[in-house]
Amino acid sequence: MIDSGPGVLTDPISGNHIVKVCRDQGVKVNSVAQYVVKGLSNGEAVAIIARPSLRKALMDFFVTQGLDVQSFKDQGQIKFLDAEFLLSSLWMDDGIDAEAFEKFVSDPLGVMKLKYDKIRIFGEMVDVLWQKGAYDEAMQLEDRWNDLFKKIEFSLLCTYSFSHLDPSTYDEALERICRCHTHHIPLEVSDLSISSEANELLDSFGLAWKRIIEKFNSFTSVAPPIPPA
Repeated sequence: MIDSGPGVLTDPISGNHIVKVCRDQGVKVNSVAQYVVKGLSNGEAVAIIARPSLRKALMDFFVTQGLDVQSFKDQGQIKFLDAEFLLSSLWMDDGIDAEAFEKFVSDPLGVMKLKYDKIRIFGEMVDVLWQKGAYDEAMQLEDRWNDLFKKIEFSLLCTYSFSHLDPSTYDEALERICRCHTHHIPLEVSDLSISSEANELLDSFGLAWKRIIEKFNSFTSVAPPIPPA
């Protein structure tokens, strides 16, 4: 896990599994828009898996930027998918079904890959699960994405809502999220437009995240023991 600057949003490489915890919808829209717009301008294919409210907010943003989204749609360069509907197709009694993930996620991305050399994906399904308290299933879905990296070259941006993280369990929650991703975009922790109480929570979150990053990187940087001769 690398604690990264905003540059990884605009110029990710295949295999990057990026996470950003967003304090509100405005931050999420801005982050996803940066990721998407740069990808489209680079001639990359983009798949956006989001809830209706986020899709609408993104479309409104694209209009203000003069982006001809319909033209990108017609060329098959951008696809919008409903996060909750797609999730319902993947969900079985024991969680995220591998065969369903292959059919509804892997196969369509493979088709996009035939036409476009690079693919960027934004996925909000994990946050849908997280907000419902389905933490194990959210991590299971993250693992499905990581397995897909072994088959198809793409980059993936996930977002989690800060408001649905319990301050008393920051370390536990962040450790689970950290385990599944390669890059983390730091949460903004200084904003005069929000209350001092909210900023205090953000500071607490930032410290918890720093502890987890340090712990994770320390663990993964330890060289394996050399077997005896």
